[in-house]
Amino acid sequence: MEKELYLVSEWALIRRNELVDIPDQLVIHADFLQTLTQEEFESAFREIGRMFWEMYSHMAETPEAFGLPLYKTGEYDYFSKQAREARSAPWNLFYFLLCLFACGDFRDNRFIADTAEIAEINRAKKTGSLLKALENDGFVFSGIKNDRLSSGSFLEVEYPDHPNIVTVLSLMAKKVRNTQMQDVKNSFSNMSLFSNGFIGWNYKMLAEDMHTCTLAAGCDYVADKMHSEADRAVILTMDRQLTGQGYTRKKGDSNEGPSIRYYRGASKVYAYALTSDRGNLYLELRIRNAANCLEYLDECPERIVEMFRYSDSGCQNRVNKTCKSGVKYLFEDQEKWHCGCCGAPFRLHPRVEDIAHYFRLMELGND
Repeated sequence: MEKELYLVSEWALIRRNELVDIPDQLVIHADFLQTLTQEEFESAFREIGRMFWEMYSHMAETPEAFGLPLYKTGEYDYFSKQAREARSAPWNLFYFLLCLFACGDFRDNRFIADTAEIAEINRAKKTGSLLKALENDGFVFSGIKNDRLSSGSFLEVEYPDHPNIVTVLSLMAKKVRNTQMQDVKNSFSNMSLFSNGFIGWNYKMLAEDMHTCTLAAGCDYVADKMHSEADRAVILTMDRQLTGQGYTRKKGDSNEGPSIRYYRGASKVYAYALTSDRGNLYLELRIRNAANCLEYLDECPERIVEMFRYSDSGCQNRVNKTCKSGVKYLFEDQEKWHCGCCGAPFRLHPRVEDIAHYFRLMELGND
């Protein structure tokens, strides 16, 4: 019998890809080492990173075990309520873990969380299913009945196989709650979750004290999600050059991943964007007059020429003949069309050695 394909399984793998790579060397602030040695802390931190990766993998394989919505692939429109729910649902478990460990303290070496406080800040759904899934992964809970938070005033949490994991989860959760989640109206928005150091299990949280967090303030909002040194390098290089040229950097929060967008002057439309789309890095270029770029393509590598050779069908606005953002041009004796309604009309996987070409094409294409 063929296995059912669910929307949420695909998105569990995409969200797994947003976990931050942990380097060989970690800088850990003394605030995190009050009860553990650096070696003990680092061992637990790395183990949690592996645990999060495995949890996402299990979600993709058996979403029903996590109480995730079982909407079948191909049956729902991208903009439907069901599709929106499937995209964010894989975050539920990790947001719930954050709330759980942010709302408790150690008493006589036991971690005790306040169930009423958890319920007050938690945005994740089906917590009973989430608790069962965590139990299957080695957590032990007591103080409540039948996996219902409302059945008791406290929740005691243990992880017998590696007790230091509870300490590290607690420290990371408290730091995020006291820094990144302070004064945030919607901590479950895409932008908040892309930035969230606990959700992404970002090692950079460890370098600063428990009350300081500069995470995701710059281009690392996207760069940290990359798993290639070349991709991280091109983001850092382009960001430095664009901000040096006077462009203003702002965050974007598309469903497929975080984006950094660069605006010129008072423009309300970004000129450049560096975007993580399902884990793949793209540079977006808002070229408005492609015909002006065609002669210069003789000086560009084939991978850039291919960006102009490509043509898309456009969106519903083009069908309705109301599109004001598309770009039409003639290339190699064929009419090409690039939709520009939901993003810049030109995009490709960027390389450091091609940055000068990108700038020249933008200059020519916006004369």
